[in-house]
Amino acid sequence: MNRLEIINVSIAGCGGMASHYLNVYRDLDWINIASCIDVNLDLARDAARRLSAPVATGSFEAALSKNVDAVIINTPNHLHRVQAVAAIEAGKHVLLQKPIAPTVEDAEAIARAAERSDKTTGLYMSYFDQPLMHDLRALVSQEFLGDPVHFYARYMHKGGMLTSARAREGNRTWRTLLAEAGGGCFIQLAVHYIHLVEWMTGSTAIHTSAFTRNLHSPGIEGEDLACALFQMKNGAMMTIDTAWCANGEQLSLHGTLGRIEYRNSRFLSIASAKGAFRGHVVDYAGGNETSFDGVHGVERQMEILPPAFDDSSNPFNQHRMFLEAVRNHRPAFCSISSGVHDLRCVHAVYDSAQLGRVVEIPQENLGASL
Repeated sequence: MNRLEIINVSIAGCGGMASHYLNVYRDLDWINIASCIDVNLDLARDAARRLSAPVATGSFEAALSKNVDAVIINTPNHLHRVQAVAAIEAGKHVLLQKPIAPTVEDAEAIARAAERSDKTTGLYMSYFDQPLMHDLRALVSQEFLGDPVHFYARYMHKGGMLTSARAREGNRTWRTLLAEAGGGCFIQLAVHYIHLVEWMTGSTAIHTSAFTRNLHSPGIEGEDLACALFQMKNGAMMTIDTAWCANGEQLSLHGTLGRIEYRNSRFLSIASAKGAFRGHVVDYAGGNETSFDGVHGVERQMEILPPAFDDSSNPFNQHRMFLEAVRNHRPAFCSISSGVHDLRCVHAVYDSAQLGRVVEIPQENLGASL
């Protein structure tokens, strides 16, 4: 496929996250939307109007039509296996919303189908849209933090309480059911940071110890609070806390030469004894100071906002990057196999919480990193 050819795309699942990124497909003049699919026909029709698509339907079969080159799957977790495998086996390029599936078995089935395909297949992880995350990886790889020691991530919002209240009023959705979602807040939220930290460091999580609870969301079957500690292969530690009954977000990276903290997708503080750094959005002037425990980098603070999900001009936009990979016959930025490893980590957390002990995380080839 050369740069002059049009890629025909089918969008499966037009609500939720899809509603935030659909404009990317509208704004790229080398993309044509062949169909918009949703069991809620009003959502499918609204998306079709936005994207000038000729077909709005509730049937996934439209995504398998001969005129479709690529399928973007943003449906509930329990539908991922049957839809992704069907699309891959039909010879389509596929971009699949995280998490890859509710169970490791389903995830591995999708990965096997992707391995047999010569098409571009990948996982949509929205945090990679952010230039900041690419700067953080550069800071780690260029040893501005020294040797990595500890990573901390907190991702919390009150969506579980809202979903629970609606479910108790009779409006139950797939997110309330363990069999369909695969879990509660941890499977939905923690995959972002498991993936990010492993990508930034080039190391993988090998053991975990965790606790999960449902404190304030009786209408959902999964947890609304989870705290997990991971041991990384390089010896560093990672802590991830998630909740659907509180709010706040933070990513912190600590090493022997410096630290980084990013709070609530807005405020960044950075200190490095190695010196100045300039990246895509991080501009750190450097400088050192001495305290009781030695020499430290001077802490600098800055405000960094993430780009909009539908900013097609953002070179890191994951939908744009996937479509460019399809056009140029390249692998997707986030592989399907890396999503399998994310899910193995998630289910190791659930096993640890249930068993009350440390659990080893399988490291099979299907779980290879990016």
